[in-house]
Amino acid sequence: MRLKTKVVVIIAGLLLSVSITGSIINYMKNVQDTQAQLQNTSLPLSVDNIYTEIQQRMIEPLLVSSLMSHDTFLRDWLMDGEKDMDGIVRYLTEIQQKYDIFTTFLVSDKTKNYYHPRGLIDVVNKDNSADAWYFRFKDQSEPYEINLDHNANLSDTLIMFINYKVMNYKNEMIGVTGVGVRLLNIEKMLSSFKTKYKYDVYFVDQKGEITLFSQALNKRGNIANIDGLKSIKEAIYKGEQTQFEYKNKEGEYLLNTKYIEKLKLQLFVEIDKKEYLKELKKTFYANLAISLLVTLLVTLIIIYTINIYQKQLVKMASEDSLTGLANRRKFNEHFEKFYKLYKKGINSLTLMLIDIDDFKEVNDTFGHLVGDEALVRVAEILRVELRSSDMVARWGGEEFALLFVDVSSEKSVEIAQKICQAIREDKVLSSLLQRPLTVSIGVGHLSSLESQDGLVYKVDNALYEAKKAGKDQVIVA
Repeated sequence: MRLKTKVVVIIAGLLLSVSITGSIINYMKNVQDTQAQLQNTSLPLSVDNIYTEIQQRMIEPLLVSSLMSHDTFLRDWLMDGEKDMDGIVRYLTEIQQKYDIFTTFLVSDKTKNYYHPRGLIDVVNKDNSADAWYFRFKDQSEPYEINLDHNANLSDTLIMFINYKVMNYKNEMIGVTGVGVRLLNIEKMLSSFKTKYKYDVYFVDQKGEITLFSQALNKRGNIANIDGLKSIKEAIYKGEQTQFEYKNKEGEYLLNTKYIEKLKLQLFVEIDKKEYLKELKKTFYANLAISLLVTLLVTLIIIYTINIYQKQLVKMASEDSLTGLANRRKFNEHFEKFYKLYKKGINSLTLMLIDIDDFKEVNDTFGHLVGDEALVRVAEILRVELRSSDMVARWGGEEFALLFVDVSSEKSVEIAQKICQAIREDKVLSSLLQRPLTVSIGVGHLSSLESQDGLVYKVDNALYEAKKAGKDQVIVA
Protein backbone atom coordinates (compact mmCIF):
# COMPACT_ATOMS: atom_id res chain seq x y z
CA MET A 1 0.00 0.00 0.00
CA ARG A 2 1.39 3.40 -1.02
CA LEU A 3 2.17 5.98 1.68
CA LYS A 4 -0.49 8.35 0.31
CA THR A 5 -3.18 5.67 0.64
CA LYS A 6 -2.06 4.71 4.16
CA VAL A 7 -2.27 8.32 5.39
CA VAL A 8 -5.76 8.78 3.94
CA VAL A 9 -7.03 5.48 5.40
CA ILE A 10 -5.64 6.19 8.90
CA ILE A 11 -7.06 9.74 9.07
CA ALA A 12 -10.43 8.67 7.68
CA GLY A 13 -10.60 5.81 10.19
CA LEU A 14 -9.80 8.10 13.13
CA LEU A 15 -12.37 10.67 12.03
CA LEU A 16 -15.02 8.01 11.54
CA SER A 17 -14.33 6.41 14.94
CA VAL A 18 -14.52 9.74 16.75
CA SER A 19 -17.71 10.72 14.89
CA ILE A 20 -19.52 7.44 15.57
CA THR A 21 -18.47 7.37 19.24
CA GLY A 22 -19.57 10.97 19.71
CA SER A 23 -22.93 10.32 18.04
CA ILE A 24 -23.65 7.34 20.32
CA ILE A 25 -22.73 9.27 23.47
CA ASN A 26 -24.86 12.21 22.38
CA TYR A 27 -27.83 9.95 21.65
CA MET A 28 -27.70 8.32 25.09
CA LYS A 29 -27.42 11.68 26.80
CA ASN A 30 -30.23 13.19 24.74
CA VAL A 31 -32.61 10.40 25.74
CA GLN A 32 -31.97 11.21 29.42
CA ASP A 33 -32.04 14.98 29.18
CA THR A 34 -34.58 15.67 26.43
CA GLN A 35 -37.16 17.54 28.49
CA ALA A 36 -34.68 19.86 30.20
CA GLN A 37 -32.69 20.33 27.03
CA LEU A 38 -35.77 21.25 25.01
CA GLN A 39 -36.93 23.88 27.43
CA ASN A 40 -33.62 25.36 28.53
CA THR A 41 -31.23 24.88 25.63
CA SER A 42 -32.40 23.42 22.31
CA LEU A 43 -35.41 25.59 21.63
CA PRO A 44 -33.84 28.95 22.63
CA LEU A 45 -30.69 28.21 20.65
CA SER A 46 -32.68 27.04 17.64
CA VAL A 47 -34.76 30.21 17.72
CA ASP A 48 -31.56 32.24 17.56
CA ASN A 49 -30.26 30.11 14.68
CA ILE A 50 -33.54 30.42 12.79
CA TYR A 51 -33.68 34.15 13.42
CA THR A 52 -30.11 34.49 12.18
CA GLU A 53 -30.92 32.50 9.05
CA ILE A 54 -33.99 34.63 8.37
CA GLN A 55 -31.85 37.73 8.72
CA GLN A 56 -29.26 36.24 6.36
CA ARG A 57 -31.94 35.55 3.76
CA MET A 58 -32.70 39.27 3.83
CA ILE A 59 -29.07 40.38 3.55
CA GLU A 60 -28.60 39.62 -0.15
CA PRO A 61 -31.67 41.49 -1.43
CA LEU A 62 -30.83 44.32 0.97
CA LEU A 63 -27.28 44.48 -0.40
CA VAL A 64 -28.59 44.38 -3.96
CA SER A 65 -30.90 47.31 -3.20
CA SER A 66 -28.03 49.21 -1.61
CA LEU A 67 -25.77 48.58 -4.62
CA MET A 68 -28.50 49.74 -6.98
CA SER A 69 -29.07 52.95 -5.02
CA HIS A 70 -25.35 53.79 -5.15
CA ASP A 71 -24.86 52.74 -8.77
CA THR A 72 -23.36 55.62 -10.77
CA PHE A 73 -25.23 54.60 -13.93
CA LEU A 74 -28.60 54.64 -12.19
CA ARG A 75 -28.00 58.01 -10.50
CA ASP A 76 -26.65 59.61 -13.68
CA TRP A 77 -29.57 58.19 -15.67
CA LEU A 78 -32.07 59.91 -13.37
CA MET A 79 -30.14 63.19 -13.33
CA ASP A 80 -29.75 63.16 -17.15
CA GLY A 81 -33.51 63.26 -17.62
CA GLU A 82 -34.47 59.56 -17.90
CA LYS A 83 -33.87 59.58 -21.66
CA ASP A 84 -32.70 56.07 -22.47
CA MET A 85 -35.65 53.77 -21.64
CA ASP A 86 -33.91 50.72 -23.11
CA GLY A 87 -30.88 51.38 -20.90
CA ILE A 88 -32.78 51.37 -17.59
CA VAL A 89 -34.89 48.38 -18.63
CA ARG A 90 -31.73 46.46 -19.51
CA TYR A 91 -30.14 47.46 -16.20
CA LEU A 92 -33.13 46.37 -14.09
CA THR A 93 -33.43 43.13 -16.06
CA GLU A 94 -29.74 42.27 -15.61
CA ILE A 95 -29.94 42.86 -11.84
CA GLN A 96 -33.08 40.71 -11.65
CA GLN A 97 -31.51 37.85 -13.59
CA LYS A 98 -28.07 38.05 -11.99
CA TYR A 99 -29.37 37.73 -8.41
CA ASP A 100 -32.43 35.59 -9.27
CA ILE A 101 -34.80 38.13 -7.72
CA PHE A 102 -38.55 38.22 -8.39
CA THR A 103 -38.56 41.88 -9.41
CA THR A 104 -36.51 45.07 -9.46
CA PHE A 105 -37.81 48.60 -9.76
CA LEU A 106 -36.96 52.31 -9.88
CA VAL A 107 -39.19 55.29 -9.11
CA SER A 108 -38.10 58.76 -10.22
CA ASP A 109 -38.84 61.49 -7.70
CA LYS A 110 -38.94 64.08 -10.49
CA THR A 111 -41.39 62.42 -12.89
CA LYS A 112 -42.87 59.87 -10.43
CA ASN A 113 -42.40 57.25 -13.18
CA TYR A 114 -42.29 53.64 -11.92
CA TYR A 115 -39.76 51.65 -13.99
CA HIS A 116 -39.63 47.86 -14.09
CA PRO A 117 -37.83 45.24 -16.25
CA ARG A 118 -40.95 45.39 -18.46
CA GLY A 119 -40.52 49.15 -18.90
CA LEU A 120 -42.55 52.07 -17.55
CA ILE A 121 -45.50 50.40 -15.82
CA ASP A 122 -46.95 53.11 -13.59
CA VAL A 123 -46.77 56.69 -12.35
CA VAL A 124 -47.01 57.01 -8.56
CA ASN A 125 -49.67 59.41 -7.35
CA LYS A 126 -50.41 60.82 -3.91
CA ASP A 127 -54.11 60.29 -4.50
CA ASN A 128 -53.62 56.57 -5.13
CA SER A 129 -53.63 54.54 -1.91
CA ALA A 130 -51.51 51.87 -3.58
CA ASP A 131 -48.72 54.45 -3.98
CA ALA A 132 -48.87 55.75 -0.41
CA TRP A 133 -45.76 53.73 0.43
CA TYR A 134 -43.58 55.95 -1.78
CA PHE A 135 -44.59 59.26 -0.23
CA ARG A 136 -44.48 57.81 3.27
CA PHE A 137 -40.99 56.42 2.68
CA LYS A 138 -39.81 59.67 1.07
CA ASP A 139 -40.60 61.57 4.28
CA GLN A 140 -38.69 59.11 6.46
CA SER A 141 -35.09 59.75 7.49
CA GLU A 142 -34.01 56.12 7.09
CA PRO A 143 -32.20 55.27 3.81
CA TYR A 144 -34.16 52.05 3.32
CA GLU A 145 -37.20 50.13 4.50
CA ILE A 146 -38.58 46.61 4.31
CA ASN A 147 -42.30 46.03 3.95
CA LEU A 148 -44.84 43.47 2.84
CA ASP A 149 -47.24 44.64 0.17
CA HIS A 150 -49.29 43.73 -2.89
CA ASN A 151 -48.57 45.24 -6.31
CA ALA A 152 -51.30 44.85 -8.91
CA ASN A 153 -48.80 45.41 -11.74
CA LEU A 154 -46.58 42.53 -10.64
CA SER A 155 -48.50 39.74 -8.92
CA ASP A 156 -51.55 38.96 -6.86
CA THR A 157 -49.35 37.36 -4.22
CA LEU A 158 -47.77 39.13 -1.26
CA ILE A 159 -44.30 40.53 -1.96
CA MET A 160 -41.55 41.61 0.41
CA PHE A 161 -40.17 44.89 -0.94
CA ILE A 162 -36.81 46.35 0.06
CA ASN A 163 -36.91 50.03 -0.86
CA TYR A 164 -33.74 52.12 -0.97
CA LYS A 165 -33.42 55.87 -1.52
CA VAL A 166 -31.33 57.07 -4.46
CA MET A 167 -29.38 60.24 -3.66
CA ASN A 168 -27.62 62.61 -6.05
CA TYR A 169 -24.09 63.85 -5.51
CA LYS A 170 -25.42 66.61 -3.26
CA ASN A 171 -27.08 63.99 -1.03
CA GLU A 172 -30.57 64.95 -2.24
CA MET A 173 -33.15 62.26 -2.87
CA ILE A 174 -33.84 61.77 -6.58
CA GLY A 175 -35.73 58.49 -6.48
CA VAL A 176 -36.32 55.11 -4.87
CA THR A 177 -35.00 51.80 -6.11
CA GLY A 178 -35.05 48.27 -4.76
CA VAL A 179 -36.12 44.67 -5.16
CA GLY A 180 -39.16 42.53 -4.46
CA VAL A 181 -39.01 38.97 -3.14
CA ARG A 182 -42.01 36.69 -3.53
CA LEU A 183 -43.29 35.28 -0.29
CA LEU A 184 -43.48 31.89 -1.97
CA ASN A 185 -39.71 31.78 -1.49
CA ILE A 186 -40.16 32.63 2.19
CA GLU A 187 -42.69 29.79 2.53
CA LYS A 188 -40.08 27.41 1.13
CA MET A 189 -37.60 28.72 3.68
CA LEU A 190 -40.08 28.10 6.51
CA SER A 191 -40.63 24.56 5.25
CA SER A 192 -36.88 23.99 5.27
CA PHE A 193 -36.78 24.77 9.01
CA LYS A 194 -39.12 21.86 9.65
CA THR A 195 -36.72 19.55 7.86
CA LYS A 196 -33.61 21.06 9.39
CA TYR A 197 -34.63 21.75 12.99
CA LYS A 198 -37.91 19.75 13.38
CA TYR A 199 -39.68 22.97 14.41
CA ASP A 200 -42.77 24.64 13.02
CA VAL A 201 -41.87 28.24 12.20
CA TYR A 202 -44.45 30.88 11.31
CA PHE A 203 -45.14 34.61 11.58
CA VAL A 204 -48.05 36.35 13.30
CA ASP A 205 -49.01 40.00 12.76
CA GLN A 206 -50.03 42.56 15.38
CA LYS A 207 -53.68 41.49 15.17
CA GLY A 208 -52.86 37.85 15.84
CA GLU A 209 -53.32 36.64 12.25
CA ILE A 210 -50.96 33.89 11.09
CA THR A 211 -49.47 35.69 8.09
CA LEU A 212 -46.48 33.66 6.86
CA PHE A 213 -46.35 29.90 7.24
CA SER A 214 -45.41 26.66 5.53
CA GLN A 215 -48.09 24.54 3.92
CA ALA A 216 -47.39 21.74 6.42
CA LEU A 217 -48.42 23.90 9.40
CA ASN A 218 -51.68 22.63 10.95
CA LYS A 219 -52.73 26.08 12.18
CA ARG A 220 -54.57 28.80 10.25
CA GLY A 221 -56.34 32.08 10.98
CA ASN A 222 -56.06 34.07 14.20
CA ILE A 223 -54.27 32.64 17.23
CA ALA A 224 -57.17 33.90 19.37
CA ASN A 225 -59.23 31.06 17.83
CA ILE A 226 -56.65 28.29 18.37
CA ASP A 227 -56.89 26.18 21.52
CA GLY A 228 -53.91 26.74 23.76
CA LEU A 229 -52.59 29.76 21.90
CA LYS A 230 -55.55 31.98 22.71
CA SER A 231 -54.82 31.69 26.44
CA ILE A 232 -51.28 33.05 26.02
CA LYS A 233 -51.94 35.63 23.29
CA GLU A 234 -52.02 38.55 25.67
CA ALA A 235 -48.76 37.55 27.36
CA ILE A 236 -47.07 37.16 23.95
CA TYR A 237 -47.94 40.68 22.82
CA LYS A 238 -47.14 42.25 26.14
CA GLY A 239 -43.63 40.86 25.85
CA GLU A 240 -43.73 39.56 29.41
CA GLN A 241 -42.03 36.35 28.37
CA THR A 242 -40.78 34.68 25.20
CA GLN A 243 -41.10 30.98 26.08
CA PHE A 244 -44.42 29.24 26.58
CA GLU A 245 -45.83 25.77 27.05
CA TYR A 246 -49.35 24.92 25.91
CA LYS A 247 -51.40 21.92 24.86
CA ASN A 248 -54.50 21.06 22.90
CA LYS A 249 -56.13 17.90 21.60
CA GLU A 250 -53.41 17.49 18.95
CA GLY A 251 -50.44 17.52 21.30
CA GLU A 252 -48.24 19.32 23.82
CA TYR A 253 -46.08 22.15 22.56
CA LEU A 254 -43.13 24.26 23.57
CA LEU A 255 -43.21 27.72 21.97
CA ASN A 256 -40.64 30.49 21.68
CA THR A 257 -41.48 33.90 20.25
CA LYS A 258 -39.36 36.77 18.97
CA TYR A 259 -40.51 40.15 17.66
CA ILE A 260 -38.90 41.20 14.35
CA GLU A 261 -39.24 44.95 14.26
CA LYS A 262 -38.21 45.37 10.60
CA LEU A 263 -41.13 43.21 9.52
CA LYS A 264 -43.48 44.23 12.36
CA LEU A 265 -44.20 40.52 12.88
CA GLN A 266 -43.88 38.01 15.71
CA LEU A 267 -41.73 35.00 14.94
CA PHE A 268 -43.23 31.79 16.37
CA VAL A 269 -41.03 28.70 16.74
CA GLU A 270 -42.70 25.68 18.29
CA ILE A 271 -42.29 21.94 18.63
CA ASP A 272 -44.50 19.02 19.54
CA LYS A 273 -42.76 17.26 22.47
CA LYS A 274 -43.87 13.80 21.34
CA GLU A 275 -42.64 14.41 17.84
CA TYR A 276 -39.27 15.51 19.15
CA LEU A 277 -38.88 12.37 21.28
CA LYS A 278 -39.89 10.20 18.35
CA GLU A 279 -37.35 11.94 16.16
CA LEU A 280 -34.39 11.42 18.47
CA LYS A 281 -33.44 8.12 16.90
CA LYS A 282 -33.78 9.58 13.41
CA THR A 283 -31.56 12.43 14.51
CA PHE A 284 -29.01 9.92 15.74
CA TYR A 285 -28.90 8.23 12.34
CA ALA A 286 -28.82 11.62 10.64
CA ASN A 287 -25.79 12.53 12.76
CA LEU A 288 -24.11 9.32 11.69
CA ALA A 289 -24.80 10.15 8.07
CA ILE A 290 -23.42 13.65 8.58
CA SER A 291 -20.35 12.16 10.23
CA LEU A 292 -19.79 9.96 7.21
CA LEU A 293 -20.22 12.93 4.90
CA VAL A 294 -17.80 15.03 6.97
CA THR A 295 -15.30 12.17 6.98
CA LEU A 296 -15.68 11.84 3.23
CA LEU A 297 -15.27 15.60 2.79
CA VAL A 298 -12.14 15.72 4.92
CA THR A 299 -10.78 12.70 3.08
CA LEU A 300 -11.44 14.40 -0.26
CA ILE A 301 -9.74 17.56 1.02
CA ILE A 302 -6.71 15.51 2.05
CA ILE A 303 -6.59 13.79 -1.33
CA TYR A 304 -7.03 17.17 -3.05
CA THR A 305 -4.18 18.67 -1.00
CA ILE A 306 -1.87 15.77 -1.79
CA ASN A 307 -2.75 16.07 -5.46
CA ILE A 308 -1.91 19.79 -5.38
CA TYR A 309 1.56 19.02 -4.05
CA GLN A 310 1.95 16.35 -6.71
CA LYS A 311 0.98 18.88 -9.38
CA GLN A 312 3.50 21.34 -7.97
CA LEU A 313 6.20 18.69 -8.26
CA VAL A 314 5.15 18.02 -11.84
CA LYS A 315 5.26 21.77 -12.52
CA MET A 316 8.75 21.99 -11.06
CA ALA A 317 9.77 19.14 -13.34
CA SER A 318 8.36 20.84 -16.45
CA GLU A 319 9.13 24.53 -15.82
CA ASP A 320 12.39 26.42 -16.08
CA SER A 321 13.02 27.79 -12.59
CA LEU A 322 14.81 30.93 -13.78
CA THR A 323 12.56 32.26 -16.56
CA GLY A 324 9.28 30.59 -15.67
CA LEU A 325 9.01 29.26 -19.23
CA ALA A 326 8.48 25.63 -20.09
CA ASN A 327 11.66 23.59 -20.02
CA ARG A 328 12.96 21.40 -22.82
CA ARG A 329 11.20 18.31 -21.50
CA LYS A 330 7.82 20.07 -21.47
CA PHE A 331 8.47 21.55 -24.91
CA ASN A 332 9.22 18.13 -26.36
CA GLU A 333 5.97 16.73 -24.92
CA HIS A 334 4.05 19.63 -26.48
CA PHE A 335 5.88 19.19 -29.77
CA GLU A 336 5.12 15.47 -29.83
CA LYS A 337 1.40 16.07 -29.18
CA PHE A 338 1.04 18.48 -32.08
CA TYR A 339 3.27 16.35 -34.31
CA LYS A 340 0.71 13.54 -33.94
CA LEU A 341 -2.07 15.99 -34.89
CA TYR A 342 -0.20 17.16 -37.99
CA LYS A 343 -2.39 16.69 -41.08
CA LYS A 344 -5.25 15.43 -38.87
CA GLY A 345 -6.38 18.67 -37.29
CA ILE A 346 -3.67 21.21 -38.09
CA ASN A 347 -2.11 22.22 -41.38
CA SER A 348 1.37 23.35 -40.42
CA LEU A 349 3.93 23.29 -37.63
CA THR A 350 6.70 25.86 -37.40
CA LEU A 351 9.76 25.54 -35.15
CA MET A 352 11.91 28.50 -34.23
CA LEU A 353 15.22 28.26 -32.33
CA ILE A 354 16.64 31.45 -30.80
CA ASP A 355 20.18 31.87 -29.54
CA ILE A 356 21.44 34.98 -27.73
CA ASP A 357 24.50 36.34 -29.51
CA ASP A 358 27.79 36.52 -27.60
CA PHE A 359 26.15 35.49 -24.34
CA LYS A 360 29.39 34.06 -22.97
CA GLU A 361 30.86 37.54 -23.25
CA VAL A 362 27.90 38.86 -21.18
CA ASN A 363 28.61 36.36 -18.40
CA ASP A 364 32.37 36.96 -18.53
CA THR A 365 31.98 40.76 -18.44
CA PHE A 366 29.07 41.28 -16.05
CA GLY A 367 28.83 38.00 -14.16
CA HIS A 368 26.22 35.27 -14.10
CA LEU A 369 23.71 37.25 -12.03
CA VAL A 370 23.45 39.90 -14.74
CA GLY A 371 23.38 37.13 -17.32
CA ASP A 372 20.42 35.58 -15.51
CA GLU A 373 18.64 38.95 -15.50
CA ALA A 374 19.17 39.19 -19.25
CA LEU A 375 17.71 35.71 -19.77
CA VAL A 376 14.65 36.59 -17.67
CA ARG A 377 14.13 39.79 -19.67
CA VAL A 378 14.39 37.94 -22.99
CA ALA A 379 11.78 35.46 -21.73
CA GLU A 380 9.46 38.37 -20.85
CA ILE A 381 9.85 39.85 -24.33
CA LEU A 382 9.04 36.50 -25.93
CA ARG A 383 5.87 36.20 -23.85
CA VAL A 384 4.73 39.64 -24.96
CA GLU A 385 5.46 39.07 -28.63
CA LEU A 386 3.74 35.68 -28.90
CA ARG A 387 0.13 34.52 -28.90
CA SER A 388 -1.29 32.58 -25.98
CA SER A 389 -1.56 29.53 -28.23
CA ASP A 390 2.15 29.60 -29.13
CA MET A 391 4.58 27.44 -27.18
CA VAL A 392 7.79 29.01 -25.89
CA ALA A 393 10.42 27.26 -23.81
CA ARG A 394 13.97 27.63 -22.61
CA TRP A 395 15.79 25.15 -24.81
CA GLY A 396 18.96 25.26 -22.75
CA GLY A 397 21.55 27.82 -21.65
CA GLU A 398 20.93 30.96 -23.73
CA GLU A 399 18.73 29.17 -26.29
CA PHE A 400 14.95 29.35 -26.59
CA ALA A 401 12.53 27.29 -28.67
CA LEU A 402 9.17 28.36 -30.09
CA LEU A 403 6.47 26.24 -31.70
CA PHE A 404 3.74 27.74 -33.89
CA VAL A 405 0.58 26.04 -35.15
CA ASP A 406 -0.94 27.02 -38.51
CA VAL A 407 1.35 29.99 -39.13
CA SER A 408 2.42 30.72 -42.70
CA SER A 409 6.07 30.94 -43.80
CA GLU A 410 5.80 34.68 -44.38
CA LYS A 411 4.17 35.25 -41.00
CA SER A 412 6.75 33.17 -39.12
CA VAL A 413 9.61 35.16 -40.66
CA GLU A 414 7.79 38.38 -39.78
CA ILE A 415 7.45 37.18 -36.16
CA ALA A 416 11.12 36.20 -36.00
CA GLN A 417 12.24 39.58 -37.30
CA LYS A 418 9.92 41.31 -34.88
CA ILE A 419 11.48 39.35 -32.00
CA CYS A 420 14.98 40.30 -33.16
CA GLN A 421 14.00 43.95 -33.29
CA ALA A 422 12.22 43.89 -29.91
CA ILE A 423 15.26 42.38 -28.16
CA ARG A 424 17.75 44.61 -29.98
CA GLU A 425 15.80 47.79 -29.12
CA ASP A 426 14.80 46.83 -25.56
CA LYS A 427 15.82 49.65 -23.21
CA VAL A 428 15.97 47.39 -20.16
CA LEU A 429 18.51 45.08 -21.77
CA SER A 430 20.51 48.01 -23.18
CA SER A 431 20.65 49.63 -19.77
CA LEU A 432 21.56 46.35 -18.07
CA LEU A 433 24.37 45.44 -20.50
CA GLN A 434 25.35 48.98 -21.59
CA ARG A 435 24.88 47.89 -25.18
CA PRO A 436 22.13 46.34 -27.32
CA LEU A 437 21.60 42.59 -27.02
CA THR A 438 20.95 40.65 -30.23
CA VAL A 439 19.75 37.17 -31.09
CA SER A 440 20.11 34.80 -34.05
CA ILE A 441 17.08 32.81 -35.14
CA GLY A 442 16.57 29.70 -37.19
CA VAL A 443 13.10 28.99 -38.60
CA GLY A 444 11.75 25.83 -40.17
CA HIS A 445 8.45 24.28 -41.22
CA LEU A 446 7.57 20.62 -40.81
CA SER A 447 7.26 18.82 -44.13
CA SER A 448 4.92 15.89 -44.64
CA LEU A 449 7.71 13.29 -44.60
CA GLU A 450 9.82 14.86 -41.89
CA SER A 451 10.34 13.55 -38.36
CA GLN A 452 10.49 15.65 -35.20
CA ASP A 453 14.23 15.18 -34.94
CA GLY A 454 14.54 16.02 -38.60
CA LEU A 455 12.81 19.35 -38.12
CA VAL A 456 14.96 20.16 -35.07
CA TYR A 457 18.12 19.26 -37.00
CA LYS A 458 17.05 21.42 -39.94
CA VAL A 459 16.23 24.46 -37.79
CA ASP A 460 19.40 24.04 -35.73
CA ASN A 461 21.43 24.21 -38.95
CA ALA A 462 19.52 27.35 -39.93
CA LEU A 463 20.43 28.87 -36.58
CA TYR A 464 24.07 27.97 -37.19
CA GLU A 465 23.88 29.68 -40.59
CA ALA A 466 22.43 32.78 -38.94
CA LYS A 467 25.42 32.85 -36.61
CA LYS A 468 27.83 32.46 -39.51
CA ALA A 469 26.08 35.20 -41.48
CA GLY A 470 27.01 37.76 -38.84
CA LYS A 471 24.47 37.18 -36.08
CA ASP A 472 21.33 39.23 -35.42
CA GLN A 473 19.90 37.31 -38.38
CA VAL A 474 16.83 35.23 -39.28
CA ILE A 475 17.52 32.24 -41.51
CA VAL A 476 14.75 30.01 -42.84
CA ALA A 477 15.63 26.33 -43.26
